[in-house]
Amino acid sequence: MSMPGEEFSKIVNSDLEPVAVVAQCLDNQWIPQELLGSMLERGRSLRDAEVAGARLQAVRHEYLRAILNAQQVIVNRAFFLNNQAVYQDFQNGGASRDAFKELLRDAVIVPYLYRETGLVAEQSFTVRTEGERAWREVVADAGTGSCLRLSWDEDENTRLTDLKLKDSFHDQLLSMARFKAESLMRDFKLDDEGARRLKARLRDVSRWAVDRESVVREEFYREFVVAGGTDPAEGRYDRSKPFAGELKQLADLKYNTSLSDAVGRYPLTPADSLDRTALQELDRALSRGTAVSADELVRMLQQQAFALVQNPLDVGLAGLDLDHVRQARGTDEWTLYKDSLLRLLRDPERLAETPEAFRDRSQEVYNRYVSLAERLGGIVGARRAGVVDRWQPIIKMSIHTLGSVISVIFGDEPWIEVVGKVADSVAATASKGVVRFAVVGRDQRQARKQLETSVDLMQVRFDRTRDEWEGLVRRMQEAGFSRREPVHRPGEDATLNAPDESEGTG
Repeated sequence: MSMPGEEFSKIVNSDLEPVAVVAQCLDNQWIPQELLGSMLERGRSLRDAEVAGARLQAVRHEYLRAILNAQQVIVNRAFFLNNQAVYQDFQNGGASRDAFKELLRDAVIVPYLYRETGLVAEQSFTVRTEGERAWREVVADAGTGSCLRLSWDEDENTRLTDLKLKDSFHDQLLSMARFKAESLMRDFKLDDEGARRLKARLRDVSRWAVDRESVVREEFYREFVVAGGTDPAEGRYDRSKPFAGELKQLADLKYNTSLSDAVGRYPLTPADSLDRTALQELDRALSRGTAVSADELVRMLQQQAFALVQNPLDVGLAGLDLDHVRQARGTDEWTLYKDSLLRLLRDPERLAETPEAFRDRSQEVYNRYVSLAERLGGIVGARRAGVVDRWQPIIKMSIHTLGSVISVIFGDEPWIEVVGKVADSVAATASKGVVRFAVVGRDQRQARKQLETSVDLMQVRFDRTRDEWEGLVRRMQEAGFSRREPVHRPGEDATLNAPDESEGTG
């Protein structure tokens, strides 16, 4: 008698679709920043009923949005067994279980195996009994699908897992002593003194890490984040430990980008979370294309004369479930959106050389995503007559460098917002920034409840970073983009961050 999952195809990173993502929201330690602040302030843990309810709702929204936006979602096998936001779809019979089976069979949802060789193999991690039972049953019912490892050769998989996952996390802790205060001020809303004190604490982390051959996240948590004598899984974060919240967010971010980097695909950072730029990876390269110049970027953005329909959409998303997303993925609107996103990501350097190509392709992504949102709203609303959310989509381009972000918002009239200042360490030298494209809701206070799609598009190069950065802001204003005060932090958008090409397994 065969074991459940034996008919699943064994794949590696080169078999994945171009826009495959690893969703950070499924990490059992992920918490929206606002909720984390409340937990620290009030001394509540992940097991607090109110916290657990709020977190489950946030995870579900991000998880479903990932399945809607991406071609594939890579899910650590452990989450099928211990994350209620995932296994609730197949725990009981019904439309959601049928939808999950279809998405599993079609390799839209792709289980990732760490060191295991099978989907229902024995595990060393903690599981929930109801999740484990439901997973075994749904794998058997699905029959076929795909499962991913870094390598299916045992020795090579062990080597790659140690190098790309374990060592990568340890290396990040060692590098924290070199973090720049300007970026810390931007990412955590600190003043000069706060950034100085956080930088000193980061040096403590690096000194602690240098004395260890390797480090797992739980050890780091016990030392710097959670209350003494408590299980890190309990999530009782200790506000008496200096900068426990900030250190947790940095460690979690690196922990959750390592797998996507290892397979050369996108880490999906949730809304209301620390942006990947907070890791200060100065030498991180995008996996597609070469860097454009600041002059080319200005010309490209000046061509972006969007004729956007600014009427708010009635999109019923409050009752969104997995079957709604499955239905939406089967529509012509989803196929057209997917194709338009792939065209935008293809040959990004040509977009700067031919600004009208960028204008046309980005406009197309906007139009297709809005059409998809309207279709999804109709699917959800068919079951929930009269319950709708107001969503007014806009296009936003953002340019990220060490210490600062320029956001270019294309609304009724285009404007720019500038957060932070260029770090002294790169001010007078050459550097690269990341250019990001997004379709988001105008009201970013509702980002955690609404649709949006965002992707790292290309790099921009600066020969003298601060001078050209200030020149970029000035030239955008001269081109008719008014400058406004920022209304939200750049990290509040959910983002498909480009993978680090140096981390891919080939």
